[in-house]
Amino acid sequence: MTAEPLDILLTFARLGLVSFGGANLPEIERVLVEQKGWITPQLLANGFALGQVMPGPNMLAMTHYGFAAGGWLGAFAATLGFYGPTALLSAAAMTAWQRLSRWRWLPALRSALLPFGAGVLLAGVLVLARGSIHSWTGALIAAASFALLWRTRLNAAVIVVGAAVLGAVLRL
Repeated sequence: MTAEPLDILLTFARLGLVSFGGANLPEIERVLVEQKGWITPQLLANGFALGQVMPGPNMLAMTHYGFAAGGWLGAFAATLGFYGPTALLSAAAMTAWQRLSRWRWLPALRSALLPFGAGVLLAGVLVLARGSIHSWTGALIAAASFALLWRTRLNAAVIVVGAAVLGAVLRL
């Protein structure tokens, strides 16, 4: 099934506008997997993992998802839709932030947004875990990877590749 480019553009524009730091995976899953049926949970997790390893923004996976939905034109529409409106909105917000930087309530607003960001990130972790971890062995690999990321200075790409190789060897 190939989606219409305009539908892809509008869908990804909405996803980009509601994604806080690009990490709104539960909504991305709901729309792209459950509602539209353009991708599978496995493709969602694989695309996100690919975005983590590649240089640049981790949400480059949106281009991958757009390609799955509508080929090369879908990839272009998804990328433009996801990043275009938010780039313009970010530029406007930065201008306003600079003008309001002397207001006393600004640090309180910044502090109030931290728990929201943490909640969005946790929800994203749960979506990825649901689409990627299907056994106790996989859960142990994920927990060990997290512990290595948290407690060591190992490069994240090395840990991701190591976990992938271990998962392949164990046929997960």
